[in-house]
Amino acid sequence: MPQIIVTADRRAALGEGAVMLCERVTVADLESEHFATQLVERLSWAVADADEIERLGDASDDPTEPDTDPAEPLTVPSPA
Repeated sequence: MPQIIVTADRRAALGEGAVMLCERVTVADLESEHFATQLVERLSWAVADADEIERLGDASDDPTEPDTDPAEPLTVPSPA
């Protein structure tokens, strides 16, 4: 079954497996406007999280920046 995967490139390249989204999708799923809208919303959150992970990773290379724990999950505000 097809799937959509969003990862942070920098972390994935280091073998740390920072997967932000892994979702199986069927053609029938995409026929629903509601599903498609919700999928785009989940994609935007995952891309934002991956971008944040990459920026934190870049900052960790700078010895003047405080240490961060990449294993600590990022929180995403609820859409409600």
